[in-house]
Amino acid sequence: MNPLNLYSAPLLTLFVLLLAGGFLLRRGASLERLLALAVLALGLVAIWYLLRPVQTSPVELAELRSRIGAGRPVLLEFQSPY
Repeated sequence: MNPLNLYSAPLLTLFVLLLAGGFLLRRGASLERLLALAVLALGLVAIWYLLRPVQTSPVELAELRSRIGAGRPVLLEFQSPY
């Protein structure tokens, strides 16, 4: 299993924080710049928390078959958590 693919979201977040930290702190650290970096970090964590994949309870086959063709559209998603 490829660790780069498995941990792509945390690695991309770390890269963005390092890039933004380097840009914000290149002329020295000030309270405003450190606050901006902290807000960015908290924002990225909040976005990950809201958009992260979560496991839902599986649907029984009989229930699924009763939903399909009952006059309402059904969306089936098969996804890996990472």
